[in-house]
Amino acid sequence: MNKIKKFIPVFLISIILGGCIEKSNKNQESTLTVVTGNVSNLQVYPNTKEFTLDILDFRGKKTIFRDSIKSDGSFKFEFDLYATQDINIYPKVGKIIAQPGDSIHLNIDFKDIGNVHFSGDGRKSNTDLYKYLNSNYSVFEFRNRETRKMNPPSYKYFCDSVKTVAEQKRQEFIKETNPSQLIVKWTKDYINTAYQKSLLTFPHYLAYKSKIKYEDLDIPNDYYNFLENIEESLSDSIFNTKVYELINAYTGSFAQRTIKDTTLSKDEYISTLISSLSENHTESFLKQILIGNIFYQSLNRNDLDFFTDNKMLLEKNVHEPSLKIPLNNYYNDLQKQMENIEIHSNAILAKLKGTSVKSVIDEILSKNKGKVIYIDFWATWCGPCKAEMPNSKKLKKKLEGEDIVFVYICLNSEERQWKLNLSQMQLDGTHYFCNKEQSKSIRESFEIKGIPHYMLINKNGHIFEAGSYLRPMRPLTIKKIEKLLSDV
Repeated sequence: MNKIKKFIPVFLISIILGGCIEKSNKNQESTLTVVTGNVSNLQVYPNTKEFTLDILDFRGKKTIFRDSIKSDGSFKFEFDLYATQDINIYPKVGKIIAQPGDSIHLNIDFKDIGNVHFSGDGRKSNTDLYKYLNSNYSVFEFRNRETRKMNPPSYKYFCDSVKTVAEQKRQEFIKETNPSQLIVKWTKDYINTAYQKSLLTFPHYLAYKSKIKYEDLDIPNDYYNFLENIEESLSDSIFNTKVYELINAYTGSFAQRTIKDTTLSKDEYISTLISSLSENHTESFLKQILIGNIFYQSLNRNDLDFFTDNKMLLEKNVHEPSLKIPLNNYYNDLQKQMENIEIHSNAILAKLKGTSVKSVIDEILSKNKGKVIYIDFWATWCGPCKAEMPNSKKLKKKLEGEDIVFVYICLNSEERQWKLNLSQMQLDGTHYFCNKEQSKSIRESFEIKGIPHYMLINKNGHIFEAGSYLRPMRPLTIKKIEKLLSDV
């Protein structure tokens, strides 16, 4: 059995969840939701030609909708929602609350951009939310320069003080505005999630800054007492998308504090984690989100086998349609993608048409026909990128003699620094430097959100998959490369 030490997965959660108070939608499937708007005095901002609406979905990705502003100042969005949650509209608006099936209308005057007027469904909720977010009521910060010097007890005291002030201002807002119950709950979650996330991530920041292991930190036993009420941040009435960041931090912290066996294989580790989550969060929304996220992470690594092999476990623990439907849709989309690699690859490469970087990618593909291509997108200023370079050397040596080439594409860097880094790292392989314009084209075409980012191209020149998880020397990466090498 392939053993690994301290397998702590990176949980990047983005799962839509919840129901509603003002209009019950718990356990219902997605419903078409409509947001319309009308803009007056367009001449004030003549370069503003469109509005965008984005929704954070279960994959941690923004689904972005765009509509141009018509000559009469109107625009319109239609989309499916699985739950009551906050969404974002730009420019000039910001967050609004939408429930599945809502029809919301916005009146925006470019001469008076500090006031957006709402009508239709959710009028009061959105009027209240707009007032809260555009006033001093919502101003609080759990991090500043002074917190960098604090230890866990002093930082917790600081966060408690900030939370107290934020809650006092929230109570003033409630007394003055008498907001809808949706906004009463949303604003509470807004403060709680920021508070809990800050406390969860601080020890990891401290360990990184101090260059010691998290396990070696001196953390008082009562530091994590705030987690006793963490489930209160997961409302079944309205979903605050800030919870995504909280769940990400919580899962890693939970695993590190509850799973002590460092000899577990990956599959054993995940099974143990799911069991521990089930025992500690019985029949709660939190349990469903956390376990649903484990399945999401497997799909995010294109590990379809884990999803199918453990489907019964998913059915047993995750019941909310707002979790199950997106997960199953994601699985089906990936399955179709894997069955139609050529079509999917061609669609991605088509985005390069007309860009200054197309010739670079064309050269890489034409020079390496019949070979597997492992591309590393990195930058000279990226510490994690350069930290993986020794592993890249090891992987290259491990696969020496195989039909695979290693390509390194440097993005958003200075050419002089790039040459200096190559000289210092003594890294074999094929290297390309992309200027600012080329870097932008690559990031947009390949949807690269962060680096390091890796791409695997099969022997037929088709993009097989890509992501930050394909780091060199990881067992999953080696497994995927070996599969591509064995394909005829």
